[in-house]
Parts: sequence; structure tokens; C-alpha cells
Amino acid sequence: MSKPGWESSFPTRKFLPENFETLGTLAHLITQLTLNGRPVREGETECALLQSFRILEPAGISQRWLPVAGNAQIHALEISGSAPEWVLLPGLGNPSSSWGAVLKSLRGENAALALDFLGFGLSHSEHVVPDYTAQVRAIREAIDTAAKPPLVLVGSSAGSLVAAEIARQMPDKVAALVITGFGLVEDPPAWRAMLTRLSGSPESFLKAAYYRPPRLTEAVLDLFQDVMSRPAYNAFLEGPGIEAMSSAFDHLRIPTLFIAGREDGIISAEAVNAAAARVPGARVEWLARCGHFPAAEQPEELVYYVRRFLATLQ
Repeated sequence: MSKPGWESSFPTRKFLPENFETLGTLAHLITQLTLNGRPVREGETECALLQSFRILEPAGISQRWLPVAGNAQIHALEISGSAPEWVLLPGLGNPSSSWGAVLKSLRGENAALALDFLGFGLSHSEHVVPDYTAQVRAIREAIDTAAKPPLVLVGSSAGSLVAAEIARQMPDKVAALVITGFGLVEDPPAWRAMLTRLSGSPESFLKAAYYRPPRLTEAVLDLFQDVMSRPAYNAFLEGPGIEAMSSAFDHLRIPTLFIAGREDGIISAEAVNAAAARVPGARVEWLARCGHFPAAEQPEELVYYVRRFLATLQ
């Protein structure tokens, strides 16, 4: 963190929720911001995120830190509302604010809890490289502490792996499971190799992930490289995490909805349909003009389809 009081030199008008919802909007903000004529330094981006969350508070979106095992803390955004409570798990490397538009759509109706994974956003862990198993354990502890069943678990991208596993472990507490931007990865090593190749070209990765990819500015490149180089990112996609991909949707007996972007270049339509075929009664909804992250590119449509699905369960 930088010295106390640095936040006052940031233009408050820039701290709008929409500036912190996607990689592109956050990077654009960082590009614009300067402190005493110099670029924002490492660590100050985290302060900017913290300040942005505070700006959300008047809209009824608050933040909290949830203690979990290993002297770790999970950072969360939450809104109050009625049951069922939505628990939102971001894509790997994305902060809880990536659910910002969804939280705004839920405001005044359903309670919701959006969580940062260990090693990302504002969550903190003394474990330097939390792997998939550690992430599942920590997220489940956070849910047990802060969320009131019945729950609607919503996962984005690789966060869907954690959502599916928690739904399998807590069937008595989960009313519905929603998978966005993910499917059945039948050959995880090959998929991981594909992701590694894409990651070697940030421009190619962004084109594959977004229907409208952010422009590859220096700030976007810095953010991209920061995420890809984090120990928690690579640890998640190795060992238990890569092994979980081929069986993520086995033995699920929770009402499940898949929401997928038609322009997703990370997870194929075949993978989405194959995953849905493994879950009895699962439904699939497709979003036009949408890539790998429906919560960022089509948030209102995502909420609409989830609400429609939940109505069929009553």
C-alpha cells in the first residue's frame, strides 16, 4: 500500500462501479489515473479497488472480509435482500467486482454474496500458492459463515469448477447451480495447453474471451500479465484443479442451468452441451453477442435467464 492519504489525489468522479467490472474498464481507468504526474504504481491498483468498493456502499453494496482456515481472509461484496441468496464466484483472476453489474441488477430483490478467490482481488492468504483444493475449502468456509440457504451458486469460467464441487458437497443448502462460461473439458491437459498458447498472446486471448475485446493498451497488458503470473493462477490449473475438469459435472443432483456466450473462444459449444448432458434435467441458454464472460458482457440477460430458471423450480 502507498502512504496514507494518497487516495485523495485520485479524481472521485472516476470511482464509478462500471470502471471496475471488467479487465478492459479497469485497465482503461488505470491508464487515465496519475498521481502527482506519475503512473499508478504497483499496490495502488489494489487501493483503487478498495476505494471503488467503498463508493458502492451508498448503492447498498457493502464489503466484508471473512476469516477462513490458515490465517486467510476472503473478501466479499454483498447486498441484502430476500431468499434465495445468490453466491457469485468469479472467473480465475477476476475480482468480485466483475459481478458488479449483476449485483446492481439484483439490488432490492435477492440477497447476494460475490467472493474473491484467495490470491486475487482483495482476499489474503498466508499460503503462497493456494491450489484448487484450498480454494474450494476456503470458499465453502466463507459461504458457511456469510450466506444463508437456500443458495443459488453461480460460477464464472473456472470459478464454475468450485461452484459445482460445493454444490456436490452441500446439496441440502444449494437450491440451484448456474454455470457460465464453462463446460466439460474431456482432455484437460490439451485444454490447458491451448490456454497457455493463448496466454502467450494477450491480444489473441482477449479476442477469444470477449465478443468486444478491450483494446490492448499498456495497462491492459500489465493487468493481463499480472494475473497470468500469479502463483494462485497457475496452482489452480495444476494437480487437483486440472483433474477436476473431466469429472466436474458427474454425480450432480442439483437443478443446473448453463449460460454460454455464442462467441466464446475459450470453452466450445460442444463442451457446454456435453456438460449439460451429464447433469439430469440441466438446461442451456445461449447469449448472442457474448463471449466467455456473460456477467461482464450480458449481465441483465444473465439475471433474466437465471430468474426464469428459478421460477420453474417453484
